Formats: sequence, C-alpha cells, structure tokens
Amino acid sequence: MQGPYADITVVEFGQFVVAPFCAQMLADAGARVIKVEPPTGDSYRSWADQLAPGETRPFLIKNRGKESIAINLGHPEAAPVVRALIEIADVVLVNLSPAAIKRRGLDYDAVAAINPKVIYGAVTAYGQVGPEAPLPGMDVVVQARSGLMSSLAAEQEGLAFHSEVQVADYTAAMLLFGGIGAALYARERSGVGQCVQTSLLGGALAIQNNALAHVYGHDEWRHEFVDAQLPALRKQRATHDEVEQVRRDLRPDPPTHTAHYGVFATADGSIALGAGSAPARRRLAAATGIAAAIADADPMEFGAQLKTLLVERSSADWVALMRENEVPVAEVRHVDELFFDPHVEAEGILTDYEHETAGRYRALATPIRMSATPFNLARAASPCFAAHTRPILSELGFDAAALEQLCEAGAVVAADRPKPEG
Repeated sequence: MQGPYADITVVEFGQFVVAPFCAQMLADAGARVIKVEPPTGDSYRSWADQLAPGETRPFLIKNRGKESIAINLGHPEAAPVVRALIEIADVVLVNLSPAAIKRRGLDYDAVAAINPKVIYGAVTAYGQVGPEAPLPGMDVVVQARSGLMSSLAAEQEGLAFHSEVQVADYTAAMLLFGGIGAALYARERSGVGQCVQTSLLGGALAIQNNALAHVYGHDEWRHEFVDAQLPALRKQRATHDEVEQVRRDLRPDPPTHTAHYGVFATADGSIALGAGSAPARRRLAAATGIAAAIADADPMEFGAQLKTLLVERSSADWVALMRENEVPVAEVRHVDELFFDPHVEAEGILTDYEHETAGRYRALATPIRMSATPFNLARAASPCFAAHTRPILSELGFDAAALEQLCEAGAVVAADRPKPEG
C-alpha cells in the first residue's frame, strides 16, 4: 500500500525546524521530498554533536526520508536548476527570512509564475502583515514574544526558561502540514494552486488556545493586570508564581478545575490526574474515599484532601487504583524513559533507523495512523549531504558535462563528484 501523498513531489527550501519537519511528515505520507541545501549544508549539519561528518542529532530527526541536493541560490548559474525543480514540484516549502525569499526569487509570485499549479508553503516569524512582519525570529524569541514562555511556567535562576521543547516551531510545522493537505485537496477539485502561510507567532498562540478568550463585560480585570500590575511586578523581579497569584486574585472567576485536574505528589514521586468531567471527578472521590458532596460542591477542599491523601502511597499504587476506577492517570515520567517504554515501542511512535554514516538511531516515527494509505512505509533515514545532486540534475535534463560546469562554477555541490586531478 502507498501513502496518501505517494504521487506528490515536494521541494524544500528550508533550514532549522518548521519547513524541514513539515516536509518530513509529507515524506512519511509517501511524498518525494527534495531538500535544497546551501553549499555548506543545512545549518544543523554543522552543530557540535557530530555523529559523523555533517550528521547531527538535530538534522537526523527533521530530515528523514528526503533526497539532498546542494545549490548556491545566490549564484546566477543556479537559476536554471532552481527553475527546473520548481517546474516538477507539487509543493514548494520555504522558511527563509522574508528578505532572503525575495532576494532569491522564491516568493510566491515568482514561484507561481514558473508553476501556476504549485502549492506554496511559507512560514515566517510574525506573519505577512503588521509592523513586525519583516523581522526575523526563532522559537526562543517567539515563545517570549507570544506569552508562551510565561504560560509554560518554567523558570531558571529567576528567568523564564526555554527548554529543548520548541513548541512554536513544531506547532507551526503541523499547522503548515495541515494547510498543505487542505490546499492539495482543493487543487484536486479546482486544478488551482495557492499560497499557504503560517507563522511561529500563529503556532505559539494556537497552542495557547485555552487561554485566548477575552469576554467583553466579564474580563475587564485584564486591563488592570496588563496595564498596571504586570509592569510593577516586573520591576520587582517577581517570580512566575507571584505573578500568577496576582492574576488569580484579580479574576472574578479564578479556575478551580486544577483541584482535580493536575499534578500531585505521591510517596515516591508524582502523578497526573485528569478527572476533567463530573463523572470522572466522582469516580476519583470514590477511589480515594473522599465524600462525593465535597467533590461536587467544594473543589478547593477536594483538592486539599487529595494532596493530603496521595502522598501516603506510591505512584504505582495510585496508578493501579485510578485505572481500576477509570480515572485518567499517569505517573510523571522523564522524556528519556520514553526511549525504552514498552507501550511506546508497541505503538511504534519511536522506531529505529539505519543511517549510512551515523549508524543506527532511535527517533520519532509518525503518530498518524491511516488504514488504507499508511504513513511511514519506508522508514528511510535522513540523507547524506548532496547525495542526490547528480541523479536529480540528470532527471531534470542536465547532462554530465553540464553538471561538471555547475560544480566548477560553484552553483551546485555534488557529494560524489570526482576530485579534480592535480
């Protein structure tokens, strides 16, 4: 069986996370993905943790199942190669800076002039309009700008902490993946290509959707918080917990669901309880011996009693008891434990890959399951740098002499090009 995008060709002009990860998901779905790298390679290839020359963990996990061609986009002799790639593309993905996109002739109007049916996917830091649209940005910057870093609540040495979890990047990648799919579906019906755009800011706000509701007439307290309290708290170097306490005190309807929907200490660690519905809350009360009337009428008292009870037994005991009572529960785990987790292995969310030079590694597979057109059939590793320059150029109609000329001029790089004699 073939994947849902088995007849789709994707040309990726992208580095770092969003376009590469989106393209990797398209490859998982069966698309042919041609990754265009600069002559020095994708930026992640030069990171410090070299597994083999030009191969690093960040590159391996975002470029699986692709072909690699290296092109100097600023070289005048590269233009015919870029044009030929665009001509065969169903999808073109770009996540260069807005200025670089325009400078390289990779904006939507230029690409659509070559291939009117193309689906063009672009990601920027802040979108296409507004005063900050031209600015560059990275995940850490946009997490700060969007409030996401504050929402995640992690702190280190008195400052908001940015972890390896690049939430804005990966959310934007998944938004772009969904938009590309919708555009391909629309093209099947209309025959018309189009531009699909998203931003890191959009991804960072989308993932905070639970907090994004300002109801006029009910949420006027927010003006006092934003205009007066926050500036004063920042001058005082207030902690995240101190800021949130002020916010809760200002709100006329502070949230109470965290009394039975959150993380609790146990005798040997911590567990997360997800008794989000009234029936689950009552099952939780029954499992712990807390009166149902308290669970229904006094959530704060319910939460206080839970905290007292749960520290008396181990996480494993509570997990077993909660599962018996159909209360959503899990022990709080470290991400490193997931590499060897029996359920994760059985589900195939992580799997092993064989790389030509980096060797065997375990990484994310696809979490999407489709019965008739399954994802991730080949499970191919990421490509070696410029490994496909020669076969791709040959496919595009460039003969051996033309390839040598392009290499000599510095317009392209071919990994298998013989070294010049002498």
